[in-house]
Amino acid sequence: MRKRDDVENWAVYRAQQILMREGMDLALSARDLDSSTIRAKGKLLAMAIAASLLEASAVAAE
Repeated sequence: MRKRDDVENWAVYRAQQILMREGMDLALSARDLDSSTIRAKGKLLAMAIAASLLEASAVAAE
């Protein structure tokens, strides 16, 4: 049970980091109505989410 709690805490922390960093960048781009920057920041957000999922799967495999 302890490992599950650790994984849940890690997931919440990573989600907060991603939202504060990439999510805020995307929101600011949307506010500025800059479509090319919105696409770029959206892609960075998606990449951060994908990277965290890969990281989580690596930890789960251990």
